[in-house]
Amino acid sequence: MPLSPDRRLRLRIVGALTLVVGVNVGVLSVLVWSGLRVAAVGGWSRPAAVGVPFVVGTVLLGAVGLVALQARYGSRSAVAGLELTVPEGDGPRNVAGRVQRLATQAAVPVPSVAIADRAEPTCLTVGSRRSPTIVVTRGLLAELDDDELDAALAHEVAHVANRDLPVVTAVAATVAIGDRLLERERLLRRVLENAVLLGLFTGVGIFILAVPILVIGVVYLLVSAVARALLGVNAIALGLFAKTREYAADRGASQLLGDPAALASALETLSDSRPKRDVRLHASATLGIVSQPLPVSTDDDDGEVHWVERFLPPVSFEGPADPRGLNRGLVWLHVRVVRPAVAAVRRLLGWRPATHPSTEARIEQLRTLERRRRADAT
Repeated sequence: MPLSPDRRLRLRIVGALTLVVGVNVGVLSVLVWSGLRVAAVGGWSRPAAVGVPFVVGTVLLGAVGLVALQARYGSRSAVAGLELTVPEGDGPRNVAGRVQRLATQAAVPVPSVAIADRAEPTCLTVGSRRSPTIVVTRGLLAELDDDELDAALAHEVAHVANRDLPVVTAVAATVAIGDRLLERERLLRRVLENAVLLGLFTGVGIFILAVPILVIGVVYLLVSAVARALLGVNAIALGLFAKTREYAADRGASQLLGDPAALASALETLSDSRPKRDVRLHASATLGIVSQPLPVSTDDDDGEVHWVERFLPPVSFEGPADPRGLNRGLVWLHVRVVRPAVAAVRRLLGWRPATHPSTEARIEQLRTLERRRRADAT
């Protein structure tokens, strides 16, 4: 049964793409304004031909171009570093043959298949509608039975049919940028905490380290502000279309297979296998069938553990205060003020927008579809 794009999803896709374009316009505007200011300080005078309309048009064109590049190549960031292999023939459990059959049935381009050597059970679709690739982990192949595997693959084929890959890929690209900024924020916070503690414990060291602490603090605040702004943008973009996107793919898979219960069973299995709470937003979680991130590592770009991770231990404020080393006032301050304040800040810094609707809500929708199917059959 051929699948057509979900109509309710189209307007939300347009809204999400408009938001992503707006973010790129903002970034380019800041860069252009900064460049013009620096050039003006250097004595460069703007030619008369380079007026406001020209600058605005250039910024808009550049923003659209950036979004097009993100939509075309952004998904690579989600699978970068994963050990992907193209299976020979139809691959394990005939996975490529299953995808070909489902894509032919849905009348969409047949996606290629890549196997990720990861234990996390998930699958995701990357690339464009003309040349999509479904990435399946070995954990998924091990966890799901035949009907559940068909349902999970049908869900990914439905994404291709719904033509939502460009917008989710563009959002995943901004998520990947946010991931890296959040990693830098965490490392800077650890450096700042250790520098402050070192200065406090050494006494005089606080004066020696005052300037470095101030510089690190300013950089940390800038990185944190940009990372939080990206988190907010991602939250709005995901809120616009993420739930609708997954619900539409669930309905498409049910229509393709004629068996909503199989996908409901697959989601239950995957929900039991994934962490109860995702520790961070991740590009691969944005693209996956469930919110199961596939982070490669916490290593730096060169593949080696970052020196901050190697030499600076995380600072903990949650341990019990020692009344033998502190007077009652300091003990009360530590227990009643410092510890709760630090816990609240960490909860705030640990907030991440949801990448998927709840599994329970998706299963309930599928059960409703199953009841309707049975009612129609009788």
